[in-house]
Amino acid sequence: MRNLNLHQLATFQVVAKHCSYVRAAEELHFSQPAVSAQIRQLEETLGLKLFDKIGRKTHLTQAGQELYRYTQKISALIDETMETMESLRSPQYGRLSVGADTTVGTYVIPALLGKFRQIYPHVEITLEVVNRGYLLDDLLHNRVDLVIMGKIPTETPVYAAPFAPNELVLIAPTTHRLAGCVNVPMTDLAREHFLLRETGSGTRAALEGAFQAAGLPLQVSMQVGNNSAIKQSVAAGLGIGLISRVAIDMELETRRLVMLSVEGFPIMRHWFLVHLEDKNLSATARVFKHFLLQHAVDPT
Repeated sequence: MRNLNLHQLATFQVVAKHCSYVRAAEELHFSQPAVSAQIRQLEETLGLKLFDKIGRKTHLTQAGQELYRYTQKISALIDETMETMESLRSPQYGRLSVGADTTVGTYVIPALLGKFRQIYPHVEITLEVVNRGYLLDDLLHNRVDLVIMGKIPTETPVYAAPFAPNELVLIAPTTHRLAGCVNVPMTDLAREHFLLRETGSGTRAALEGAFQAAGLPLQVSMQVGNNSAIKQSVAAGLGIGLISRVAIDMELETRRLVMLSVEGFPIMRHWFLVHLEDKNLSATARVFKHFLLQHAVDPT
């Protein structure tokens, strides 16, 4: 059965359709002996007779009738397969799976996906917004096409390109003693308590790095799992936070929070567009990658 090939099945299907070797040879532009040889090899492979010659007419045997029914299904499935492969060669159709860390996935990527959808309305898009740990796992296990993250992974070879600036700012309640002060020395922060993201967070690493570089102790008030909780906790007076500038527009407009002016802040970082180095991106993913790199610096 492993010697069964599509060419023989296609030839059989045409002979079966006409119940004629002559007409099949004409349609296939083969010689009649070539058609007969294909059918003979197929019969030898199956160990069954597919045609009976009664008088001058050719008839399908029971095995031939069953095989003809299956070759029609096979032919339809091949057509469907080729249509799918054709769609994957075109960015107009297909699936796109994107992973993003919580900040960029909440405040930046949705607007860009909306613009992309206007250009490619038939693309099926999946966006997974998770913390860095889950995002790395999705990337390393090839569950997503592309990810946007703040720190390039070192666990495996990847392609990485700067995607957009990520300005990290210090936030405090409007009643804080440093609110309204300009160019506050960083030493004034040594007695403040801070709200930190989870271990492994790029924002947390940036804050810890800044205090370490200044030779100052970092006093931690509490660990908070997401940006919304940090903003709520800061507004409630539980400490100072470091957060991406894109995440606090509403709080600044409503004067629930203020940005502090401190030496060495804001910390300028980048989000990166990342995918596995050896990943074969689909046409849709390649177009989306190009779209992000063209549009992401100014997502407005």
